Amino acid sequence: MNFNTLEFLFVFLPITVGLFYVLPAMLRLPLLCVASSIFYAASGLIPFYFMVAAVVWGFVTAFVIALWRRGIMIWLGISVPLLILFAFKYLDFVLNTVAAGPGARDFLIFFLSVVLPAGISFYTFQIVAYSIDVYDGTIEPERNFFKFYAFVSLFPQLIAGPIVRYRQIRDQLTMISTEQRLRPDLITGLKFICVGLFGKIFFADFLGTFLSNFNVETNTSAADAAFNVLAYSFQIYYDFWAYSIIAIGLGKLLCIDLPINFREPYLSPNPREFWRRWHMTLSYWLRDYAYLRLGGNKVYVRNILIVFLLVGLWHGAGWNFVAWGGYHGILVLTYHASRKHWDRLPHALQVGTTFTLVTLGWPLFQMGFEGYVSLIVQMFSLENLTPSVFGAKHWLYVALVAAFTFLAREKWWLYNEIRRPVLDWPVTHAGLAMMAILFLEYRMTFIYFRF
Repeated sequence: MNFNTLEFLFVFLPITVGLFYVLPAMLRLPLLCVASSIFYAASGLIPFYFMVAAVVWGFVTAFVIALWRRGIMIWLGISVPLLILFAFKYLDFVLNTVAAGPGARDFLIFFLSVVLPAGISFYTFQIVAYSIDVYDGTIEPERNFFKFYAFVSLFPQLIAGPIVRYRQIRDQLTMISTEQRLRPDLITGLKFICVGLFGKIFFADFLGTFLSNFNVETNTSAADAAFNVLAYSFQIYYDFWAYSIIAIGLGKLLCIDLPINFREPYLSPNPREFWRRWHMTLSYWLRDYAYLRLGGNKVYVRNILIVFLLVGLWHGAGWNFVAWGGYHGILVLTYHASRKHWDRLPHALQVGTTFTLVTLGWPLFQMGFEGYVSLIVQMFSLENLTPSVFGAKHWLYVALVAAFTFLAREKWWLYNEIRRPVLDWPVTHAGLAMMAILFLEYRMTFIYFRF
């Protein structure tokens, strides 16, 4: 189920939120568990069954881990969720890499025939972090299964994050299951949902529509290639931004404050700062559960490369994703080596350089090596100066999106604590939502649903 569908907006969400405030406090968590299960099962029953299996395994083994704090126990706790992740996301990639024969594929056809379960990487990382935190003694095993199930499966963040730590949400889940009178921030929640829907349709999906007919093998203009790279950069930016904003808004309707996962990353002055702003919860997860456990800064170059190769693999099972992760690792290491000189550059030049380098890497999400190399070669080729298939209106639209990205500041209009005229007027938000609904025919699936 997608946030940008009529079924979700006008059936699932109103019923869920309505029951949430009508039912007694003790039934709120079971309601969230049932609603989240319906939300996820809508994308397929087999992925849903395996998610439940991973949740049950993580819940039960946490008590074993807490009782016997040994290395073998933590591997026991995270084994099943990671095996499920591997089977559905990476098995085909491994079989292709080792050139497995038809016999092996026939034997594993059950896993190979299932479409990649939505959000599997997100909920797996939450279960793994929970097990490790129990092993480290930073949290105690949760004895309330409904609370743990809600933590993993909460529908606002189940599909594309943020990746929540249990200690971030534990007290909030306790509160909504014990306090009879709740005080939701409905105005802010609805604002985020409306703004996110508008951004998804009018920024991400419109740009995606422009690019839907582009073919790197048939469009050889340098201008075409440049438009593809630039437009896709803003498409993936606002696609993930919109999901993150909507998720926070949905959480607020349920009296849950989800962490900010996206903080104007294209304003980053260097590649390292970019990863402190883009998919923030993934960056912090990898820092705490991979980078620091590998030795952190003691072996900086090695650990940075390992972490960013993991970033690439986390995003997708393919060598193009591994290359994309390695590319960002090299960017971070390059900044680290040249920091003394980089930081002396004018701030605008730092931001522009970082944006350009990040943007040049995004096409690896769309295509394999050959297509990527062909696209980049086309873009910088002086022999391909034929007219672009994209007209002035397309370039103007990208220019307007870019201007908004680099000139607007979310602290002024989105995360502002002081209500501003027009910007924080409920009628404005309703208008944005209505416009998005009127243009829902252009909607596309959130890109991060595939991860």
